[in-house]
Amino acid sequence: MRRATAVPRGERGFTLVELLVVMLVAGVVAASVLALYGGVVRSAADQGARITNQDSARLAMYEMSRLIRGACSSDSNLTSVSDSLHRAGPKELVFFTDLDGDESAERVRYYLSGTTLRMQTAQADTSENPPVYSAAYDTDGVVILDGIRNGAAALFTYFGFDEDAVSLYGIAAPDSDPLRRSVVAVGIRLLVNEQPEIARGGVELSTRVLIRQRYDGGLGGS
Repeated sequence: MRRATAVPRGERGFTLVELLVVMLVAGVVAASVLALYGGVVRSAADQGARITNQDSARLAMYEMSRLIRGACSSDSNLTSVSDSLHRAGPKELVFFTDLDGDESAERVRYYLSGTTLRMQTAQADTSENPPVYSAAYDTDGVVILDGIRNGAAALFTYFGFDEDAVSLYGIAAPDSDPLRRSVVAVGIRLLVNEQPEIARGGVELSTRVLIRQRYDGGLGGS
């Protein structure tokens, strides 16, 4: 009868239990690495979307502020009182401004359509005396900015100027000619998230634009 020969400990292979343990540890490590990598990728995508949102909102804010700042009386205005604001609501603003520098004011409308901020413009018909503006617009629904998430919050707010207190005051609803004529500044607030499936939260930008021809005081503003 042959005697069993002992195998030195260092020359033995892994047992099934040892292999299972190694595979389990390797799986846990791999899952941790993948989770970390996925988190980094998601964070980078979120940050990239936020930067895009901010850039888009800043550009839209700049263009809107520039035009509102230059709001002026319409070509059809027959009085000495500025009629620069035609309609003024929380999600819509219609005003007159010289878009192309030809010394004739166009009618400009900013309005919210779903989550898209759009602009319409209309030229004055100077063949009439006084000039007239058609109810229709020459350009219809030009996209200014997508992904507006203001919800119930207003895009536009309005301010008058108290000469005694030397300060601005809010005008909640400038829904009449006298109230619209008392507006000297327009507030703009944009909460933007163009890619909500990527960015966990939007970016918010706000400014207050002083209408140049209506305000010459010393208060700060855009």
